[in-house]
Order: sequence, then structure tokens, then C-alpha cells
Amino acid sequence: MDGFEKRKEQKKENIRRAAIELFQNHGFKKVSISDIAKRADVSQVTIYNHFGSKEELIRDVLQWYSMILLARYKSIMESDRPYLEKLEEIVFDKSEVVSQFQGELMQTWMQNDPEMQEFMNNLYANHVMPIARNFFNDGLQQGHIDRKFSLESIMVYIEIIRQGLFRTPEISERAQSNPGLMKELIRLMTYGLNG
Repeated sequence: MDGFEKRKEQKKENIRRAAIELFQNHGFKKVSISDIAKRADVSQVTIYNHFGSKEELIRDVLQWYSMILLARYKSIMESDRPYLEKLEEIVFDKSEVVSQFQGELMQTWMQNDPEMQEFMNNLYANHVMPIARNFFNDGLQQGHIDRKFSLESIMVYIEIIRQGLFRTPEISERAQSNPGLMKELIRLMTYGLNG
């Protein structure tokens, strides 16, 4: 990559970072291209040249941020920390991300944008699922998950939870606003009703 390309990519990165910060604080609808341009210290024309429209910028930022989160979760799952500590961090982090976008995250990703739906489904199937399978298989092997459950049933259960969180933002918001509830849900997920 030559100097021009590096500068171009750096400028796009600055725009993404400014946009994500503003979206997290104010939601997608309240943030204008002008707000993002001011925060990124670029012109509005620069943003339109790189991203085309506000909708394309939102889509790009969400995809970019998803890849950052994927790397973060992968790092957590593959670390040497205790299994239950890793599980708790992942669940709490997920609810934090959901709340940061004030409920718009789920609507934008999963309900209103077919391109984002396709991106998220591909990301989930090709990246998240293989990492999650290894993670939950480790939990089975280490005895943190009852061995009477198959890895397949665990993955179906995780998919049910994922669908519930992504399709019903109210559930995520309730769990996020009540840390005790999140701990109970983690325990329920890990140990079942019989503990």
C-alpha cells in the first residue's frame, strides 16, 4: 500500500471512529454527516466521497465494528483465563454493545437492512459459530457444562438465545439494566435448572 492509500485508509478509519462514538452516544437518527465530519476533522464531501451516503456509512461502520468485536471475542475465548470468567465477560460485553446503540442496533442489523442481515448471517456462520463451537466444546471437556448435553444441542440453544436477543431488543435492555439478572441467565445457561 502506497502513501496515498495509507492516508486514505487512515482518514476512513478516523471517520468510522468518529461515527461509532457519535452513534453510541446519540443513536443513528440524531447524528448527521455534519456532526461526523466535525468530529473526524474532515469535510462532509470527504465522507460522501468515501462512503456515498449516511446509510452506507452506517452499514460500513457496523460491519467494521462487528469485525472488531469478533476479534475481541475470539481473543477472550482463546485466552488462558478460567472458562466461566470468559463466558461472563462475553455475555456482559454483548449486552453492553446492544445498549450502546439505544435499541437501534437490532433494528438496523436484523430487521431493516437485507445487506446487513446477509453480512451478519455470513459472519455468524463462517466466523462466530466455529469459534463458539470450540469454546463450548472446551466447556464440555473441562466439566463446566454437563456432559449429558451434546455440543449440537448446546449450539441450538445458543442460536435460540441469539435470535431472542437480536429480534427482541427489550430482552437485551432488561438484562443490561439488571446485572443480577445477567448473572442468573449465565448461570442458568451454564448449569441448567437443576444447578
